[in-house]
Amino acid sequence: MMSIKLADDLLDGIEQFISDHNEPPRGKMTHEDAVNVIVRDWLMGQGYLALPDDPDGVVTALVAARVPK
Repeated sequence: MMSIKLADDLLDGIEQFISDHNEPPRGKMTHEDAVNVIVRDWLMGQGYLALPDDPDGVVTALVAARVPK
């Protein structure tokens, strides 16, 4: 477990994310759940975590964006 402080605008964004994802029957998402979803999504999008359907396909966005010499 880790504890961090977030800027007020980030907290507002997380609150909006939670509000947008408050769907039955799961009930209201916790702040911890929301941060995990947001960070996991960003890490997968940047290539730091494998996508669920491609466990061997981790390539960071920085590497993928390199122009061949």
